[in-house]
Amino acid sequence: MTSGSILKKICIFAAPCILGRVLQNLNNLVDSVIAGQALDMNALAAVGATGSIIGLFTDTIIGLMSGFSIIAGRRCGSGDHAGLRKVFANSLIISAGAGLFVSLFGALLARGMLSLMKTPADIIDGATVYLTIIFMGMWTTVFYNFLCEMLRAIGNSRTPLIFLIISSAVHFLLLLVLLFVFDLGIVGAALSTIISQAGAALMCALYIKKKVPEFRILPGDMKPDREVLGECLRIGIPMATTNFVVMFGVIILGFVTNRIGTDYVAAYSTASKTGYIITTPIFGFATAASVFVSQNLGAGRLDRIKEGVRKVLLLITAINAVLFTVMLFAARPLMSLMIDGGSVAVDAGVLYLRVRCTAMFILTLAAVFKPVLAALGRPLFPTISGFIEVAVRYIVPLTLTPLLGFAAVPLTDAIIWLILAVFLTGAYIFEFNRLTRSHAASNA
Repeated sequence: MTSGSILKKICIFAAPCILGRVLQNLNNLVDSVIAGQALDMNALAAVGATGSIIGLFTDTIIGLMSGFSIIAGRRCGSGDHAGLRKVFANSLIISAGAGLFVSLFGALLARGMLSLMKTPADIIDGATVYLTIIFMGMWTTVFYNFLCEMLRAIGNSRTPLIFLIISSAVHFLLLLVLLFVFDLGIVGAALSTIISQAGAALMCALYIKKKVPEFRILPGDMKPDREVLGECLRIGIPMATTNFVVMFGVIILGFVTNRIGTDYVAAYSTASKTGYIITTPIFGFATAASVFVSQNLGAGRLDRIKEGVRKVLLLITAINAVLFTVMLFAARPLMSLMIDGGSVAVDAGVLYLRVRCTAMFILTLAAVFKPVLAALGRPLFPTISGFIEVAVRYIVPLTLTPLLGFAAVPLTDAIIWLILAVFLTGAYIFEFNRLTRSHAASNA
């Protein structure tokens, strides 16, 4: 990505990322649709009540892996193949430890976390079963995301998508069989997720072993390297912390929603999954921008970084305009498909989607500049933004919910995105100008 047409390279890289995110979110969405058809409202709400907790750990893992990929991307951009192998080997060691810890910690404390969130008594037993099984297999999520991020760091975003498509097909088939043939209910929904994720991780591992010489580890590479470990953790930990803090804020929203009632738990869990799919292009191009920036920073191409970020923002804005128009008319049919058309949950879900789609133009700035700043070697700003988000997610819903009810939930997102857009845009301008001056001085 350090030469040739900027927009073409970014779009080619971003397309599989976007499709991959869509498929991952569709997995969650199909879970809701099938659970809504095969199970009752309480079972649907039980699965939905676990979403924010699963997201907390999954997004923290993804943040850590994203930090590793930034370091790998720099090595790739600078042509340092020996250094790239060391980054892969040392980040693999960290990932193995993280996967084991998360699986054990989550499985043991699943019910306790649901209790802290004030999960309604009529769904907490089912939610505990589902969450425990998901955590027992969380190590598969860790390895899959690690391997995907490493492939993307060297510019290969297509292969993870292919494996994800296969994995999604397996997931859908298992879901139907386990729910409708074997009548396993919530247990079946959880098992289908874990088995399909393990298959995706295995396919990625076999592909890297056979087809990616950049990651063929030599005997000395697996020895922990203090310098490489430190570099990976210096970027990885702030990125993981940022995602953890952000998702903790989402848990606060889940806590607020749980207090409103079961119908609103179902509405929020279902509509938020749909909302994630709608905003997928934003985060797909943000991922592409991060890799683009890290590789071009390694190659010393600041001119390409500036132009690439500008073009990404313009392209996402155009895509958002199209999606916004579509969702104005499609929100109610989508919610009616996933939830009983006459329920209060449908109206709440429609409100959530319409507010989210209106605010996604603001989200674009925050979503792009956060990983770009990390790729520039400045993860402190994204971390600060995460703490800002938690504060706002705590203050706004608890203040507005007594006045506005469920409407306070989507409004919280809109307010947060506005604040972060202003903060991160300013941080990017400041850091890029600083980097430009430093680069010019070193070449003088």
